[in-house]
Amino acid sequence: MSTFNLKTTAVVAVAAAMAVGCASDRHQRHEDARNAALGAAGGAVIGAVTGGDVLTGAAVGAVAGALIGRLVVDGKERQVYSDGRGGRYWVDNDGRQHPVR
Repeated sequence: MSTFNLKTTAVVAVAAAMAVGCASDRHQRHEDARNAALGAAGGAVIGAVTGGDVLTGAAVGAVAGALIGRLVVDGKERQVYSDGRGGRYWVDNDGRQHPVR
C-alpha cells in the first residue's frame, strides 16, 4: 500500500467516525454505525472486484453509507408536536420522542 493510499484511507476513516459520532441519540448512532458498516462492506467488495484497494474502498464505502443513511433518515417528513411547555419534538417510527433542535 502506498503512502498516498494509507493517508487517504486514514482521512476517510476519521471522517466516517466523525460522521457517526455526530448523531444526537443512541438510536441514531446505532443506525449510523450500521449504515457505515454496510457501506464499508460494499466498498470493500467493490474495491476487490474492480482490482482497487480494498481498504480504501471500505473507508470510502463507510463514509458514503453513513452519509447516505443520514440523508435518507433526515429526508423523511416529520410531524412536529408541542409539549405544552414551549418544547417541540417529533416521534420516530418506534414511538420515541426526539427534541427539535
